[in-house]
Amino acid sequence: MKRGRDTESASRRRSEAVVKGAIAVWSAVAISGEAMAGGLAIREQSASAQGASFAGAAAGGDLSASFWNPAAMSSAGYGLTSESHYALIHADFDVQAESVSVLPGSALPASTTLVDNRIQIDPLALVGSSYAAWRANDRLVLGLSITSPFGSKNKADNATWAGQYHYRSSELFTINVNPIASYQLTPHLSFGAGPQIQYLSLTIKANPSGGLAPPQSTSALDGDDIGVGFTAGMMWQPVSGTDIGVGFRSAVSHEVDGEARLASGYLTTGTMLGTVPFKSVDFKAKLQTPEIATLSLRQAMGQDTRLLGSVEWSNWSRLDQVDFIAQSTGGIAAQPVTPGHTLNVLDFHWNDGWFFALGGEWDYTKELTLRAGAAYEISPIRDADQRKINVADSDRVWLSLGATYAFSATTAFDFAYTHIFFDDAPIDSLTTTPAGPTAPVRRFVGYADQSADIIAMSLKTKW
Repeated sequence: MKRGRDTESASRRRSEAVVKGAIAVWSAVAISGEAMAGGLAIREQSASAQGASFAGAAAGGDLSASFWNPAAMSSAGYGLTSESHYALIHADFDVQAESVSVLPGSALPASTTLVDNRIQIDPLALVGSSYAAWRANDRLVLGLSITSPFGSKNKADNATWAGQYHYRSSELFTINVNPIASYQLTPHLSFGAGPQIQYLSLTIKANPSGGLAPPQSTSALDGDDIGVGFTAGMMWQPVSGTDIGVGFRSAVSHEVDGEARLASGYLTTGTMLGTVPFKSVDFKAKLQTPEIATLSLRQAMGQDTRLLGSVEWSNWSRLDQVDFIAQSTGGIAAQPVTPGHTLNVLDFHWNDGWFFALGGEWDYTKELTLRAGAAYEISPIRDADQRKINVADSDRVWLSLGATYAFSATTAFDFAYTHIFFDDAPIDSLTTTPAGPTAPVRRFVGYADQSADIIAMSLKTKW
């Protein structure tokens, strides 16, 4: 009888371990993301990699390296392994208006007075990612990553500020599920690949700019879509102590279905433009998230130290222009919007982004590994007319410190801190709006001051 109870108890413990593993994998969904990488990318997918400013990120080390290189799943041991990574981002982000005007030929004269010409945008965000792997045999590892690779959530602290016709709030949210198979072809060469399934939603809110004097209601563009792509990568150890990783994340195409409407909550019930009834309009908008290619190195410099390096390219130049095209009739009766009308245009015309990182690791003790790194990022936004108020990106320098502590044979923790220094970010932006075909086109000239601090941690478990 005792043996039967022991067997039942062991079975129960195994079941509990599987359940806990599933919870760990699915629990780290991004709560809100603020893009701290170039463009709209979220680089904070790994607390361990962040400790070295993402130097060596695609050359293995733990499961989170699979975000950059799916072949890194080959590092998993037998049984179930899971990791949950979190990054808390505090951004100091102020936007200053220098001039706000209406282009010649539009319905309103140029503005001559700036009121509330400075705003601070939401400074805090939490990003999460999860990874899991199960080794099937000596060569094959099956894995899963759940991440939020692109995103931005922010809101002006004053809805009636000088740039209200361009921006009051916006949110881009993604969840990316990436099943992975990693195969070790030889003791020194592994390959990995898998599909990525990406959900994307976006919301853009501003004053409708329909020729009515402020304060006025808020127009909103809301939509979402699911797109697919793939990841692929290679891990190679040409000599002992040298690990080279090459990873690729494909573009993901989205056709966003959504609605242009008046949002409730600010001087409106959500159905009136001033005193005029407004009917919501369905729209479609096509956009693609960029390809990302990463080359990384982990080079042993002694028994306890390693040199880390990375070069990354992001094809942001494919984000040229996003047109929001009406699919139904709506708007106001006097100036109705009809199918085929362009409700809104987001002019990006961005360049490719580049990221260069150098760092190091030191095994201080058997349980504690220390790391540090620095990086220089070339933003895809180079000119003032490529920059949006809510995406005031610029070149930056990353400085990071981190550590890994092995609490036991089955549990480890990562910790990291990063400070980011941004270059100057002048803004010269035009806008169109979903209020109607004759809405005035407005120009915003100003600049953004920004910096960021990031604290990250992770929990790694072998079940």
